[in-house]
Amino acid sequence: MKVFHLKACLFIPTPTGVLAVAVLALCGFLAYQAAPRPCAESARYIHASPVQQQQAAAAAGSSSKGDQDCSKAAAVPAAAAVPAAAGVDLSLLPRLLPFTNFSSLKSVDLLDPAIAAKQDPQTLKQLMQLHNKLFCAADLHKEALAGATSIKFANVSMFVYDTNDIVSNQLRGAQHTWESSEINEMLWALRQHQAVQQLAAQQGKAPGPAVPLMVDVGANIGWFTLNAAAARARVVAFEAMSSNIALLRRSLCANPWLQDRIALFGTGLGPKSSNCLMISGNDNQGDGFTKCEEGKDYKAPDGYAVRGEMTTRRLDTLLAEDVLFMKMDVEGYEQQVLEGATALLKEHNVWYIMAECNTGMIGEERGKQFIKFMHSQGYATSPFGFKGPFWSDADVQSGAARCSNINVFCVKQSALPLASSG
Repeated sequence: MKVFHLKACLFIPTPTGVLAVAVLALCGFLAYQAAPRPCAESARYIHASPVQQQQAAAAAGSSSKGDQDCSKAAAVPAAAAVPAAAGVDLSLLPRLLPFTNFSSLKSVDLLDPAIAAKQDPQTLKQLMQLHNKLFCAADLHKEALAGATSIKFANVSMFVYDTNDIVSNQLRGAQHTWESSEINEMLWALRQHQAVQQLAAQQGKAPGPAVPLMVDVGANIGWFTLNAAAARARVVAFEAMSSNIALLRRSLCANPWLQDRIALFGTGLGPKSSNCLMISGNDNQGDGFTKCEEGKDYKAPDGYAVRGEMTTRRLDTLLAEDVLFMKMDVEGYEQQVLEGATALLKEHNVWYIMAECNTGMIGEERGKQFIKFMHSQGYATSPFGFKGPFWSDADVQSGAARCSNINVFCVKQSALPLASSG
């Protein structure tokens, strides 16, 4: 394994100020690239109990012995050589803003809009990965973060809030998990990769990427993102709240073998580029919702606080490839995000979408309109899961189809045979 010595950086002409920090970060990055990645080929997911881990391993076709070996490797330094992480193209460095501050959490602070607009989606993903790897290499994840703590699973460490956040409270609690049924729906969808490739070929279309892609819209602190990456999927995650991004960046630094599979965009999504406010409850600080029409003088209602500003982008300007599974949880803004992804939905296969449709937040009528919108985009919808039962066309058109559960499960019509076959 190739080893880079920081000593070699002494031969680089020494710049001053912020650029010097950038050079040091780059040197650290080179050393970081050569660091061992524990359990780099693990197929295990992030589960709380041994029973859940065994079920996940059985579903993935791996053995319990392999799981035990991986647990040992995660607990102690690997005795044997472990494949190094895939590198990031350092020729992309000039595309970052001059005097980039690698401690920045938001992607808008990293890329000049004029430069970003000229980059293809694949390059943008690589730039996001480069940003996070430089963040880790500069040891910025080791700086104290108020209100944060880390929890350990068998194969993953994850940073969460230490109080006043529902997701974090559940992950820190006795259950040590969050939305386990939804996680299982995601894992089922990810296991359909070969089947949907065959479907695409039968339709005379390109089979799509060799490694499945999961898109996490409203990644929060990264529970779905990390689970998907642990299931060997590539992940593109979007999160706009700075406090959530700070936790998620630290989780990626703590798990380099997962970081290589994840591109984190610190930005919001919407039907157009705009500036919006992020608001969340004082008792659930990581669960933000969007206000895009209000000015900077907006006052949050009692029990809520403005957490900061965000810039939104259209999803179809950032992504241009087939997606196996998309999870959406943006507190009532799901349809607006998909209205900014119409080119993606038209030109590529987005096979499975799990979207929050909380009528307690958006109301019954908006929930019905969302179901009709998904139907118009070529999806069968169900309140129960990706295997249905699905609402009929008549139910959708009459308004009888309604969001009776928190999430609605959307399956591309051409993939329905897979749902019926289980």
